[in-house]
Amino acid sequence: MAGRVTIVDVAKLAATSTASVSYFLNGKLEKLGKPTQERIAAAIRETGYVPNAQAQALSGKPTHVIGEIILDNTNLWAGQIQLGVESVAREAGYQTVVCGTNFDRATEQACVEKLLSLGVDGFIIQPTSNFKAIHERIKRAGRPVVFYDCDTFDLSTSWIKANLYDGIYSAIQRCVEMGYDRFLAVGAEAKAATGQFRTRFERASAMSDALSAHGLDFEQINIDHETPTVAELRELLKFRISPASRTLIFVENQWALPRVFQALEPSRHLIPDRIGILGLNCTEWTDLTAPTISTVVEPVRQEGRMACQMLVELLEGSEKRPRQEILACHTRWLGSTK
Repeated sequence: MAGRVTIVDVAKLAATSTASVSYFLNGKLEKLGKPTQERIAAAIRETGYVPNAQAQALSGKPTHVIGEIILDNTNLWAGQIQLGVESVAREAGYQTVVCGTNFDRATEQACVEKLLSLGVDGFIIQPTSNFKAIHERIKRAGRPVVFYDCDTFDLSTSWIKANLYDGIYSAIQRCVEMGYDRFLAVGAEAKAATGQFRTRFERASAMSDALSAHGLDFEQINIDHETPTVAELRELLKFRISPASRTLIFVENQWALPRVFQALEPSRHLIPDRIGILGLNCTEWTDLTAPTISTVVEPVRQEGRMACQMLVELLEGSEKRPRQEILACHTRWLGSTK
């Protein structure tokens, strides 16, 4: 069929009314007989008709689409969040559109505008530090939003996060009790105006506070996704580890843990007696190494599920007030600490 196919074209081909086609598209099949449903489905297949989400949004009808914005959608953490979100969205009859911002505020704003123009019913967002402006924009557009991996310190917003501070604090304190007396932190450098700064600050604060309670401090080694290489990191660590001390290395980003573990290969015989390793998450492989690796574990999939449940409650009116949730982390103690 030439040109843009409309709902009128589908109705004519199916020998029915546009109201019947609308019922079919919105899942109100109880209003239609089986033969009518079959004719409409066949007409849609033949014409290639696609409903206009923007027109549907302008008419005030729900699209049953949720917009999800995430800082970095390339890692396993993001995959676990998405599994949690999708499991609830599917059960509730919603689909999701996911946008990655790469920690950039301008990209985040552009994603919000694009998703609003597509007519999403609501948002689930892992924000940069721009969450107040983002919340105001979405609120003015009349859409609900739930922030995740973020405590906005604002009881007028809905948010959920894992309590990394307490999880890391408790784990570092336990390592002090084990007898480690020198501490290194390896992870991404904090960058202002990004979500990375917020999460990085929480991890650094937890480690600093736990150590200062015992009169101890730590040294920071900044790395990114590309540098330093395993060989370069091996050299950096070699000059920071002394057999005279028991050194605990806390790896603050889960993507960094494999590189740090490889860099310590010549010193594996010193683990855990002289060198301890504590990572973050990575439970899918840290019990397969020799030695196995202790990690602080976030309830990531649960966080995704609960974020979507909170949004669905706002969308469907079962919850009117903003809601805040904090989930506990736990430490999986394995062979790299003793």
